[in-house]
Amino acid sequence: MNDLVPYLKYSVSLTDIQSFLTVAAAGSFRKAALTIDVGQSSLSRRIRRLEDELGVSLFERHSTGARLTNAGTCFAGRMRIVLDELNTAVGAARSDGSVQKGCLNAGIIASLSRGITRTVVQRFRSEHVGVGICYFEADRSELYTKLNHRQLDFVIAAGEPIEAIYDGFILDREEIYLAVASDSELADRERLSWSEVNCETFVLGSQEPGPEIHDYILRRISDLGLSIKVERHRLGREGIMTLVGLGQGVSLVADHWRGVSYPNVTFVPVGAPDERVPFSLSWVPENDNPALRRFISVARTVAQEVANGSS
Repeated sequence: MNDLVPYLKYSVSLTDIQSFLTVAAAGSFRKAALTIDVGQSSLSRRIRRLEDELGVSLFERHSTGARLTNAGTCFAGRMRIVLDELNTAVGAARSDGSVQKGCLNAGIIASLSRGITRTVVQRFRSEHVGVGICYFEADRSELYTKLNHRQLDFVIAAGEPIEAIYDGFILDREEIYLAVASDSELADRERLSWSEVNCETFVLGSQEPGPEIHDYILRRISDLGLSIKVERHRLGREGIMTLVGLGQGVSLVADHWRGVSYPNVTFVPVGAPDERVPFSLSWVPENDNPALRRFISVARTVAQEVANGSS
């Protein structure tokens, strides 16, 4: 490996510089040679080569040892600063590569209150305490636009991965629940069918996952030849659940949303027991953020554990 370091118009060897500093510290070519386990003649050649390149004597050589010249003293001081900076730079690069520090920008259309996304985040943070995660919520189009422009490292959302554009995999397939008022007769049911709720008013938010839930409801209802009434509100998830609790309608949620409780709201399974919605993790394959690679690894492990029923 070539260890020549360009220094202005000079090319000096890093090995020669380290040898020079060792002799300077030991005050003797013999002691320095023993310290770095090389022959004294080889060490002397390194120092002579460095002196020839610099065009100045670095040591006063005598029978009792080696003393730095004025030029040698100045050069030693500056080289120690250079090597300290080099070691800092190398250490920082290795730290980044091993994800001892760093940051992930996460786009999420999901709740972290329970479910696989929460499990993945908890495990990742426990294994990589120096990595920060910044979360971003928006509609699907905005999240994937930011993902394409590397403003986000990954997106977790309902649906299959868009394999033609992104890398990704399914984290989990979750059961769907109907959020109903706890004081309504629907709250007493163990499970509801779609035909039993088509007369209900579905209240949805204008932002994700509102449109996504709306599309899902339409697919399920149209398969049965039914029609439904939908009201859209410019509210987030908490606002929609408040309307449900007030008896103004019902709404759909995936299982992971049930980690949050709302006043007078009960979650009842709806549809067939095997009716589930996929949630996937997607990222741009060209993203070389080391923290992203570790996050993907943790997510794959958790997804496999969930699939095997061990998590």
